[in-house]
Amino acid sequence: MPISLANNVTSMNARRYLNHSSTDFTKRVERLSSGLRINRGADDPAGLSVSEGMRSEIRGMRQGVSNASQGISLIQLAEGSLNEVSSMLRRMRDLAVQSANSTINDSNRQSLSSEFDQLSAEIDRIALATTYNDQILLTGFGNAVSQNKFISTALDGFTGVSEVGISGAVPGTYTFADISADDNQITLAVTFADGTELKQSIDVGATLDRDGNENVGLVATGTTFVANFDRLGVQVTVVGPEVGTDTTTLKTTVGGVSGGSLEIGNETINVNPGASLADIADLLDRTLIELDPAGSARYDATLDEVQIDSGGHRILESPSGFLGLAAANSYIDGRLDGKEIVVSEAEGGVFQVGPNNEATNRIALSIGDMRSSGNELNLTDVSVANLESARDVISRVDAAILVVTRQRGDLGAVQNRLQYSTANLENAIENLTAAESSIRDADMAEEVSLFTRAQILTQTSTAMIAQANALPQNALRLLQ
Repeated sequence: MPISLANNVTSMNARRYLNHSSTDFTKRVERLSSGLRINRGADDPAGLSVSEGMRSEIRGMRQGVSNASQGISLIQLAEGSLNEVSSMLRRMRDLAVQSANSTINDSNRQSLSSEFDQLSAEIDRIALATTYNDQILLTGFGNAVSQNKFISTALDGFTGVSEVGISGAVPGTYTFADISADDNQITLAVTFADGTELKQSIDVGATLDRDGNENVGLVATGTTFVANFDRLGVQVTVVGPEVGTDTTTLKTTVGGVSGGSLEIGNETINVNPGASLADIADLLDRTLIELDPAGSARYDATLDEVQIDSGGHRILESPSGFLGLAAANSYIDGRLDGKEIVVSEAEGGVFQVGPNNEATNRIALSIGDMRSSGNELNLTDVSVANLESARDVISRVDAAILVVTRQRGDLGAVQNRLQYSTANLENAIENLTAAESSIRDADMAEEVSLFTRAQILTQTSTAMIAQANALPQNALRLLQ
């Protein structure tokens, strides 16, 4: 190799290797100091993107664990208050049973009535005083089923549905599919805002009797059953004939009658012989709509029956039974098809237990109105001040105790669900943290080895530059 004075290529080469070793040395020092393999985007652009996403998800999961823990505390507070409400309802039932006994007179019952009224007022007070972070829990908390029969059409009084309960159901419109009258299947489905559909079908054949004339399934007379759509968080109570006879809805399938008249309040309707069901429905509707409160009647061609909402007015047939009017709210297979339940969203009652804005990352909780004067317990205008009313109160209080028991059971179920959700989140946090660590954390053994290598190369490169810089001095010896 010639001796060159203008360009010391050997020195330049040594300097290039020194720069490379110095850069590598600096990187190793940084990784050993931070413990991270990725400290900036340039270290691994793709790895940084994946790692940052995982870090956000992990932080969201950790907050979800905290949210679930707070939700459990809220449920425990509500359930503790309902425990006391249950105790008071049992005492109210004792008072009703005592008052229903003929060995005491109405004067004695006044003392019982006083305690009964005080307990009822205390239930209301507890419901209003049970709060969590200034949110009242027992007057209606979380999502609720619309009781408007024109919105929740399954509650119109003609389907056989007497009650709809929810436990964790998300807001939305739930639609029944009950197409066939002999398949013993009921399907309930809801479509979320993102287009995802969730549905569940249940077999109700074991709970239905067979109608010998039409061979269709129906709920037996005087009985009820609960269709539990547990995946959706919806419980539908359906009834048979002679259950809830205080309903204002009636039906008839008798057409082509011999004629007669109907008395509705002060109005009389004459039904001509041979009148069709559609004609009868029209006659009834024109009269009922003018009453106060108003009623209605319509002909359902699919079921071939007249459906009557009396508006609370008594309807008398003359001659008796010529139309065959019967209570309408009893379930027959196929009767729920196309009917809807609307669950409306409330400000409270939703626990965010996941990291993302998705329905699957939330758990809904609903608590009904647990006041004695509310529509759930329905203990308004009850009294044990006389023998007859005390007897009626027993069944009313029994129904209220059942409502509270169900609500406590729902709360316990959601609490257990939150505990399992917390355990799952903690497991996911552990595994996702391990995955993020494999991407972002430095392998210390490898980094120490590479650090030592870079350190040695930096020192040798520095020494070689010194040697290379001495090469041009050899040209001076040629001039001697």
